[in-house]
Amino acid sequence: MKIAIFLESYLTPTDASAAHVSILRAGLIKRGHEVLIVTSDLETDECYEQDNIVYCPARPSPNVCGQSARVGKTSALFPYIDEFAPDLVHIHTITETGAAGLKYAQKNRLPVVCTLHNLHDVLYGYETNKAMDLLSKKQCQLLFKKIVSASDLITTASQKNKDIVKDFTDNAVQMIPYCVDTELFQPILAGSQTAKEDMRARLHLTGGKAGFVYTGQLSEANRLSNLLELWSRSFSVKDNLQLVLVGSGKDASPLMERAKVLGITDRVTFAGGLTRDDLNLCYSVCKAFVSASTSPTMESFPLEAIAGGLPVLLKADCANADLVISGVNGFTYHTDQEFAELVKKLAQLDADGEILMRKLVRKTAASLTDMNQAIALEECYQAAIALSLQKPGQNG
Repeated sequence: MKIAIFLESYLTPTDASAAHVSILRAGLIKRGHEVLIVTSDLETDECYEQDNIVYCPARPSPNVCGQSARVGKTSALFPYIDEFAPDLVHIHTITETGAAGLKYAQKNRLPVVCTLHNLHDVLYGYETNKAMDLLSKKQCQLLFKKIVSASDLITTASQKNKDIVKDFTDNAVQMIPYCVDTELFQPILAGSQTAKEDMRARLHLTGGKAGFVYTGQLSEANRLSNLLELWSRSFSVKDNLQLVLVGSGKDASPLMERAKVLGITDRVTFAGGLTRDDLNLCYSVCKAFVSASTSPTMESFPLEAIAGGLPVLLKADCANADLVISGVNGFTYHTDQEFAELVKKLAQLDADGEILMRKLVRKTAASLTDMNQAIALEECYQAAIALSLQKPGQNG
């Protein structure tokens, strides 16, 4: 089968949809399918194709992707897609590139699958100012309704997203697994003790401090101010706990200032971006991945932590909460008290208990492979094709 996958920012490795598509693409190719990625690029003025990826000129945007394909240029994508001659269109972003995918599918009467990752803009707008938020929210909802209503099948890994879709369309929504590249995230149970000690020093985990790490965009959309406040309310210096924030983003400086105002700068480490090897080391010296996010956005970071053998501690109403097997690969919490109790419980694990838990956590990631992702979507593609053939006039 030939699948054309449309998403806005395939060049952005921290984007969850980009990570998902990269893994899906690898699995589909292993399964014998052909894949064309259609995306946008801020650094070009004309459409071009390279290594089975077609790029459309883009402009900066306040949307969740940080960019949008230039609408006047999207039609220039079609000759490249025609040459590939897809059997099915798979849309991954509710953006101009996603709209171009729908337009191409409708023009050529192709079945459409839409996978939902990030519904922030649909629910809240761009969060720039009140007037813009109302306008952008309305525009995003109109495009969202257009895409999901026209899709033959909608997929998501989040029950929260599935529930949201019901307000926009009656079309079927299929739950799918959310996979990561498990080969890139390996638990370091032995390894160089010197490297681990160096990482502990780098993260300010000296003096026997227990580290709890958040990885991702340093953005208020991820409720990081709430996480800092939760850390401040729940723990004191004598608990000997350190919150480690890995990543960068537009709100890094305000968050540092917020930590200062809360008086917890000595209990929070802003580690910046880490290489993949350093991130594995970071996971090996921390006790758990923590988040206060209630976002409807599916994120790959908690699953990457699980693949690295690190349990996760997530809010019960976030999109990724469905992926937590309580007591096996992590925990969900509702209240500050639950969060504090779970953090202290994990911090008190002895060395043998920690090794056992890491092995248990890692085992739950064994099925999160690119092949299993591809197999799950193959079934969705076949279902979408069958549904498409039932449309009036589709066979004529």
